Amino acid sequence: MKFLHAADLHLDRSFEGLTSVPEYFQEQLTTANQKMLKNIVDTALVQAVDFILLAGDTFHQNRPTLRTQRYFFQEMGRLAEAGISVFMNFGNHDFYQAERYWFAFPENIHRFTDEQVETKNFVTNAGEKIAITSFSYQHPTIETAMAASFPRKSTADFHIGMYHGGQMPYAPFQLTELVSKGYDYWALGHIHVPQVLAQQPLVIYPGTPQGHTQKETALAGVSLVESQGNQLIAKPIPVEAVRWEKRTISLMNVKRPRELFPLLKKLTAELPTLLQIEFSQTEGLGEELAYQVASGELLTALQEEVPENIFLWKVSLAELPQKRPYLAVNKELVDQLIATYQAPAIFNDLLSELEQNPQLHQLLDKGFRSDTVALLKEKMARSYRFRRDADVD
Repeated sequence: MKFLHAADLHLDRSFEGLTSVPEYFQEQLTTANQKMLKNIVDTALVQAVDFILLAGDTFHQNRPTLRTQRYFFQEMGRLAEAGISVFMNFGNHDFYQAERYWFAFPENIHRFTDEQVETKNFVTNAGEKIAITSFSYQHPTIETAMAASFPRKSTADFHIGMYHGGQMPYAPFQLTELVSKGYDYWALGHIHVPQVLAQQPLVIYPGTPQGHTQKETALAGVSLVESQGNQLIAKPIPVEAVRWEKRTISLMNVKRPRELFPLLKKLTAELPTLLQIEFSQTEGLGEELAYQVASGELLTALQEEVPENIFLWKVSLAELPQKRPYLAVNKELVDQLIATYQAPAIFNDLLSELEQNPQLHQLLDKGFRSDTVALLKEKMARSYRFRRDADVD
């Protein structure tokens, strides 16, 4: 038996935190989710797996765009032609509502659509009997500990639990609960960082296969799971189409600013890469480097030096200079911009993800907003010098 375990594809999700993306690189971002899905299907075909598990949040929202639905079902059709089945549940982002899907699910896709635990049985081409037990979200949250409703291992050759969640209010569970069921494998979803919670049996979060934010750099891709006798062995296979990466470059031997540009010309990347560069040992360039980093001019200039498959989205310093760096704007403009975030609508939009957690609602009041803005103003004043300060320095 051989299968792929994937979770948290978040098709339709955009790449967050980016501005002024060059047109030639924007195409890489626009098609990244589609290429990532194609890479998963290609992997399944090359490995000749028996089935694929999609453990929730395949889509970033519960109303996928029609464009996303179309290419998803086209890729599922490729699997159907190869006789590869797909077992799919729905998570807190893509909680299931049947009317949102405008295309028919191919017969090779076996869906868990209810907030009730059920088991689907499957027989591989080699005659192995597989039982897969799971549930789906029909709402953005499930506060029930769903593990209690999972039956103990059946008489199947291999019994797999597929579970999207982990902590309140997303179907919380204790690892001991999962292990106690006697299953051969637990295919988890919801946590974007890849984690192996247990070895016997294997309990795995494969993590998101495509990073969409600067925090999603430590990716494992999808898990390829294969039986060796009565044991299951898992190994990660990368499938990302665009990579987030942070590199630290030492400037210990750089004494003149123009020497930076040849360094950037030497950069290479195997995949289209969203790159953050952190400069270390910058003493030789003094405060001029800090000023150009703060103004944003250095970022723009260095982007012209890197290959076209790299988008240099951020430049920073590993060590702050002894003096506060300059911001190439007047302090009054900064104060005015910070003040705009006191508007409830703007501030609440920034905290939209936090507001998904009902336990935090009572904390996000007017006092929290004013305290946060006040702390931001204080930190800006403590951390930077502004244009008018620079003129009189």
